[in-house]
Amino acid sequence: MAAQLAPRSSILYQNTARTVALIDIPTSIATAQGRTDILLSTPPLEAPIEPKEDYQPKSQKAKANNAHNSPDGAQHAEYKYLIEPALAVIRANVSGTWCSPRRFLDSRPPHGTTMDVDDPETDLESRLRQWAAWKGRKADDAAFDLQKMMASLGATYDHNPTAKQNVAPRWAMSYRPAREAVSGAHVAETVPRNEPKESWTSSFHNPEAHALELEISERSSVQDTPPGPRYRFRIPPRSTFFLSDFTHSDAFRASFRDLTDEFTLPRHFDLVLLDPPWPNRSAKRKQGTYEQVGGMPYLKKMLLKMDLDSYLEHNALVGIWITNKSTLREHVLGSGGLFETWNVGLIEEWVWIKTTTEGEPMFDIDSAMRKPYEVLLLGRAAPNSWTCMIHAPNIKRRVIAAVPDIHSRKPCLKELLEECLPDPTDYSALEVFSRYLVSGWTSWGNEVLKYNWDHYWAKEESGATAREHQLPIRSI
Repeated sequence: MAAQLAPRSSILYQNTARTVALIDIPTSIATAQGRTDILLSTPPLEAPIEPKEDYQPKSQKAKANNAHNSPDGAQHAEYKYLIEPALAVIRANVSGTWCSPRRFLDSRPPHGTTMDVDDPETDLESRLRQWAAWKGRKADDAAFDLQKMMASLGATYDHNPTAKQNVAPRWAMSYRPAREAVSGAHVAETVPRNEPKESWTSSFHNPEAHALELEISERSSVQDTPPGPRYRFRIPPRSTFFLSDFTHSDAFRASFRDLTDEFTLPRHFDLVLLDPPWPNRSAKRKQGTYEQVGGMPYLKKMLLKMDLDSYLEHNALVGIWITNKSTLREHVLGSGGLFETWNVGLIEEWVWIKTTTEGEPMFDIDSAMRKPYEVLLLGRAAPNSWTCMIHAPNIKRRVIAAVPDIHSRKPCLKELLEECLPDPTDYSALEVFSRYLVSGWTSWGNEVLKYNWDHYWAKEESGATAREHQLPIRSI
């Protein structure tokens, strides 16, 4: 009998105190979905890069003020004191590169897409906005409001119901077990290729213990029109998604009630994670994702309007990603901040240090404009309705090192966070602003299906090839 293989892990190194870890980003996302195939990536960073920004402090006094006297500088000094010895620990225990072998993403149109696409990622982002705006429900073939869709895309709309080009497209979906999901079953033979199609709905739950292949296709009410594009996504076991913008929290609540009623799903979560689209320069340059009109005051108002505290289970863990800016930290932890409003007290801080393959920080750690780390603020919700939570007097801090991947991809911390839960085999989780799904979790965001698209995945290499590139690691 062949030896049973241990479950694949994205943790390349972790000390015994679990305060220092090295994690591989693509593998962390794949394992969180129970996948054995490869999430395509970008070439790993081999040397630090020099930030190219419009402003750099010129005088020694300005540099000193930035490094030591400002709130950002004081906080940075604490993180630097934490990061540098953590990197030294990893270097002493890891030989070779600091990430697993990668397979790179290219710009080929995905299998099943019948239209020519110059930039598949841009095309998908446009489609996600369309699907998020769709108000259809299962068994409800109501017409799509093209005018609203075009307005959301920033385009003009010339209303002419007789013109063929203005006929509203309809989106349909079908799903089937993923080919390799059911062990020992010949899925291709037992499941018909032409599955029944339903009207597209922006919320979906996979109740099965295996992955589903979800196909979203465009259809037109005009007869004799060639089939439109098709997009395929892998939906992990027991996962749920809501594809919608966070500014439409009322629509989310309605969909949430409908879906949780239909499948008897939990309405409160033991773990809630958020990666908000905090205003920053790079986000302003990139169009087509979360809107940042109105800046920080508008974003904070929208976050509070989401009423996420109503989804928290007693003693739930709540994690919010922030950058190195002290103002963001204040918006979360300060008086009137998110944690206080949600009655959550800070208990831990996890610092993600972005490194090269050789273990050097991605940027100079003292760079005035770009810091090579982000922070996850981890809090605990109240155990009951009459307890007022405050921040812990002694905050536990951990360092997670990871070689950066495609822009905006963060390491999936499922493996590490489950260590903090009373029962890692039985809990409910909600991730907000997610760009990929996780087995057993509920995910909400306007790009929630992005990295479940087949375009981003490739088949696993042979066992021999994988062993040849295995990263030598050891733990203490």
